[in-house]
Parts: sequence; C-alpha cells; structure tokens
Amino acid sequence: MEQQQQATTITNPLKDARKEALKKYKTLPEGNFEWLNENSRKFLGAGYLIEGVTAEQRIREVADRAEQILGMPGFSDKFYNYMSHGFYSLASPVWSNFGKERGLPISCFGSHVDDDMGNILYTQSEVGMMSKLGGGTSGYFGKIRHRGAAVKNNGEASGAVHIMQLFEGMVDVVSQGSVRRGRFSPYLPVSHPDIKEFLEIGTEGNPIQGLTHGVTVDNPWMEEMIAGDQEKRSIWAKILQRRGEMGYPYIFFNDNADKGAADVYRDKNHPIYASNLCTEIMLPSNDEWSFVCVLSSVNLLHYDKWKDTDAVETMVYFLDAVITEFLEKLESYRDSDSREDRQTFLFMERAYNFAKENRALGMGVLGWHSLLQSKMHAFDSKEAFDLNSEIFRVVKEKSVSASEELAAKFGEPKVLKGYGRRNATLNAIAPTTSSAFILGQVSQGIEPIWSNIYVKDIAKLKTTIKNPFLQELLAEKGQDTTEVWRSIRDRDGSVQHLEFLTENEKAVFRTYPEIDQMDIIYQAANRQNHIDQGQSLNIIVHPDMPVKDINKIHVTAWKLGLKSLYYQHSMNAAQKFKQKKECASCEG
Repeated sequence: MEQQQQATTITNPLKDARKEALKKYKTLPEGNFEWLNENSRKFLGAGYLIEGVTAEQRIREVADRAEQILGMPGFSDKFYNYMSHGFYSLASPVWSNFGKERGLPISCFGSHVDDDMGNILYTQSEVGMMSKLGGGTSGYFGKIRHRGAAVKNNGEASGAVHIMQLFEGMVDVVSQGSVRRGRFSPYLPVSHPDIKEFLEIGTEGNPIQGLTHGVTVDNPWMEEMIAGDQEKRSIWAKILQRRGEMGYPYIFFNDNADKGAADVYRDKNHPIYASNLCTEIMLPSNDEWSFVCVLSSVNLLHYDKWKDTDAVETMVYFLDAVITEFLEKLESYRDSDSREDRQTFLFMERAYNFAKENRALGMGVLGWHSLLQSKMHAFDSKEAFDLNSEIFRVVKEKSVSASEELAAKFGEPKVLKGYGRRNATLNAIAPTTSSAFILGQVSQGIEPIWSNIYVKDIAKLKTTIKNPFLQELLAEKGQDTTEVWRSIRDRDGSVQHLEFLTENEKAVFRTYPEIDQMDIIYQAANRQNHIDQGQSLNIIVHPDMPVKDINKIHVTAWKLGLKSLYYQHSMNAAQKFKQKKECASCEG
C-alpha cells in the first residue's frame, strides 16, 4: 500500500521532471507481437496461461496491475507496447501470479541455517513454504557443526549433510501435486569439515539425490590450493571430477561476491554467504533476512531498437511494482482472519523483512547470441567484446537512473537511507531457458546457442526449430534445403562442414561446444564490472578435454573476479541424464 499512498502525493516538480526526461526518448509505434508465433503461443498455453486467456490479454492484465501499483497514468500502455515489440521477457512467476489473488510473483529465495535445532526446523519449514508458493530456494549450511562434533548431553552432531536430508524431504513432499516442482540448493564452504561427505551428494547410492548443491570457495583457500596444499588440491580435484560427472556442484566464489557486491552491502558489512539455485543472485542472508529477488529480462536481440528509449527504466519501474505486490500479498496473509494465512506469513517473515528493507531487483538479459548472429559477429570477435561492454554499461546506467527516480517518488527502503536509490541491487543474469523460447525462440541469456537445429516438445507435440539467422543466410545462398538442414542435424547442429559458407560465416554460427570456453569466461568477466549481482554462467567441456585445461577455465574465472560458475555441461550421455534439475520459477 505504501507505494499507492505515496504515488498520489508525487510533487508537480517531480512529475514535470519525469515528463521532461521522457521527451529525450524516441517514441515507438505500436508493436504487433511478432514474437508471439505459433510455438510461443503453444508453449505459453501449456503452463503459463489460464484456459481461454490469450497472451495479449494476460500482458494487459500485468501492465494494468503495475500501473495501479505505481499510480502512474499511461504506464500500462507503455509497458504493453514494449512487450508487443518483444523487448521484455517476464519471469515465470510474473506470468503466472502477478496481479492474481494467490501465488507470489517472486523467483528466488535464499535461506540462512544456523547451528541450533530451533533455527534448523524453522528454516526447513520456511523452505517448504517458499517451495509451496512457487519459488526456487537455496540455503547456507556453513554454520552447522560438522559430523562428530560434541553437542549437549555428551552427544555427537550428525553434521551439515545429514541435516540437508531434512530439506530434500520437505521440498519433495511439498512439491507433490504441484505444477512446478520445487527445487533446493544447499551451499557449504569448501573449508567445512564435512566437505568430502558433501561432495558425495548425488552419487550412486547416496541418500541425497534430488538436490543440486553448491560449494563456496574463498580467496585464501584458492591461493593455498594453487600454491600446492595437497589436501586442498585433493578436494579441488574432487570438485572438478564431480562437475564432470554430474554438472555440479556449482561454485560460488564468496570473496569475489563480497568485493563486487552492491555498495550498500560493502559499506554496511553484510556478507554474501551463498547464492541461489541458479548462481546469479548475490544478496546477503542472516537470522533476520532470507533473501528475495524478483527477476525478468530485456531482449538483447532488439538492443538497437530500445537503447534510445526508456525501456530499461520502464522495466525497473515494473520490477519495483512486483516487489510491492509481493509485500502486499504477504501483509494480507499476516493480517488475515485465516489461521492458515497467518501461518504462511510466519514462515515467510524473514523473506518479507528482506524484501521490505532491500527491494532487491535482478533485471537480466536474453538473446545475446541472437544479437551477435543478427549482426554477423562471431562470438569471439572484437566487435562482440566491444558490444558486450557497451550494452551492460548502458543497462547499468539506465537501471540506476530509474531506481533514483523511484526513490525520489516513493522513498528509499530502510537499508538504502541516504543512498538515493529505491533498490539495493538492480541487475542479475538468470538462465532463461523457457523465457527465450517464449520470446520467439531467441538464444538463452548470455549463452551461445547449443545447436542450429533442434527438436522441442511443445504441448506434447515434437516441433523442429531452426536458427532463423542461419536460415536467412542459407536462403540468400539458395541453400535453404531439406538436404542441407539434414546434414546440419546429423552433425549435432554444426555448420562447419558446409563448404559454401565463408570462414566468417562458419565462425558466426559456431555452436556452444564449438566456441572456446575461455572466451565465454573472458566475456563474462568483461560484463561483470557492470553487474551488481552475478551471472548464471555455464561452461561446456568435451569428454577428452585435459584436466589441466578444465582447471584453467575454473581458476581463470576466479582470478578475473567472476562470482560463480553454474552447470558444467558435457557431451557425455550419463551426465546429461543427471544434470539440469531445472527450476521453472528461476527463469529471468
């Protein structure tokens, strides 16, 4: 309610300043939802929209609700128009829950588990409630005593990993019958005495099979490991081995995260203990706060169309409205006559505290490789690196500007008093597997495309998807034929065998496995300077890649200041089966 009440008291000078600011942006004609092709509509209809409601109708509902919260006449039309041009991708919980009576429009939660049974049981229930309400969850277990440690009454602690089983069971039970299966990621420091037991999670015969775990690694530990500490080298080798076998543990470089954290967290010494389920969220958690982040993304394929508009600022305004709705819904649970609602709030109180006091946003991107291919820039080209820097600098500047406007209108939250911003953080690059497909089948997040042709199940029908930029090039050359596409399919989506393509054209259409993974790391480090949170950053490793090269990728990521590494993909079938326990809620 806070925003609505304050929105009515916006001073005329502020309104005038906003109108003046808007004049400098070019106005776009109404879009025609070109991205809403048959595949996108089928996909949305299969899990995001209520029967009988079109995508356009749902977008209008979302836009109207945001305008109502912000108290800004004309906001709905502007947001709807930017959506019609394909500039935005909405996070799954926003599609499903924003503006609806029940359900929360939030993607990610992160809990903090302390070393006492009361806190452990409360946090377990908190994670259960978060999963029930549709969010992806994670927890930091570094404060829990190791297995065998002394406890009261001459007992022995069962250790951090044993306690993680409680959380796995809770998420599994809560997820039964749910449309979107809940997901949970436990994080444990590499220096914790239970680390070896932790690294056995997910292996054959281990009691924990449903969790995707992450290891937190500090700078002194990395330095000692590199300097030759044999015990640390043995643990590091096991981490890399498990990533090769299963795709995880995720790696979270906590000192890099703290050094690159939002200014307010550095100034006030709020450490970032762990990330989220998809390793892009860099927010503090403690006994009072369970972090909450609201996600959605801008479409880089259309960067040239939106860079001179206020599309980024409008998305920041929108995401701030989503935080307001989240708070209002939880307040309605808190103040409800229903005992069940009040119990819901009881287990969401730490998340409520964090959202109210921090208002953290995680606006991300998708369509990066699509943009490069549309411009015929190879992923590793100088043009790509220059554009990468430019885009993320522009997005950051526009995001900060919007948050400052929001603070002037609606005030700063508790944590940001004196900072002149409405939001503690603004940018985080989430995975966008479903979102990218919905948005006209653009490339996912910051990732290269996996294949130039693939088959996808949409609403129980198998559909062949071809890279539209490659198809355009082939058509120009008179080579857009069944025979050519079959040859691409038979080579796992590669075009390197096509002799009629130039070397540059082959480079432009290299697939994920064909791109040097060091270039992915360098590019990520290049953009990290402009991102206050983190990036869901995957790497792909060939089964025959030497261990020293795999190690070099990981160590370089750490040295260049990257905050985390998400999945490690491999072309081996066993690992493909094990990995990618995806969280639909965590889509940006």
